[in-house]
Amino acid sequence: MDYQELLFQHEDGVAVVTLNRPERLNAINPRLVHELLHVVETTQHDDATKVLVITGAGRGFCAGADLAATAAEREADVHMDNDAGHRRMLRGPIGHWGVLYAALGHYPKPMIAAVNGVSAGAGLSLALAADIRIASTAARFIAVFMRRGIIPDTGTTYHLNQLIGRGRMIEMLITGDEVDATTAYQWGLANRLVEPERLMDETMALARRLANGPSVAIELTKQIVNDLTREGLERQLQNEAWAGTRAALSEDAGEGRNAFLENRPPKWTGR
Repeated sequence: MDYQELLFQHEDGVAVVTLNRPERLNAINPRLVHELLHVVETTQHDDATKVLVITGAGRGFCAGADLAATAAEREADVHMDNDAGHRRMLRGPIGHWGVLYAALGHYPKPMIAAVNGVSAGAGLSLALAADIRIASTAARFIAVFMRRGIIPDTGTTYHLNQLIGRGRMIEMLITGDEVDATTAYQWGLANRLVEPERLMDETMALARRLANGPSVAIELTKQIVNDLTREGLERQLQNEAWAGTRAALSEDAGEGRNAFLENRPPKWTGR
């Protein structure tokens, strides 16, 4: 596939995906959803790929859904002809976003997120879907949904609860407050904390170590760990889709999006 919104490299058993929309802090548009799913579905069946690394170009990891995408971009058919993943995205209540994040949640090989900057909304979910998060000291984690008048989706509720527990999760979700890198590390949201200039070196050192390890045992270990909670992810994606549909129809959701696009504080009405 010809990738337009991400960079893909493969070396020494490590596949590296770099979200490549730095001018938008790597915010996710429809094309990027499809490209990420393509990477996930092709590398998981590729015996030469032992580890997947995800990071972002520029100063952001991923700012979430691109609310400033044009109507044409949001509605575009990205022409993944004869691609099963593309066809599957058209089905079911969780939609194409849910299909991507379900695929990330069930990825059989080790996945490392090198969080180089802001990780917000669906970008936060992308980092959470990884098995290991190595964060730059410049990283920031934001469950931005409440700032837009919508509910957490893309598996955020499931993964946050697993990592930091209900109390801290609720605080992150209903306030939308930023969590800095040091706090994220203290909470267990990040596995490691490194200086920005060392982020990719440390990430790749770990990725190569895992790639050179006993891959059968590593993948089986991940499988039995995932099996402890696999049904929970599917259930939460369904719950998020249901609640998200209701929230999206509210006046507050429209106001949240308009306020973001107009760079002003939102005026909530509770309707």
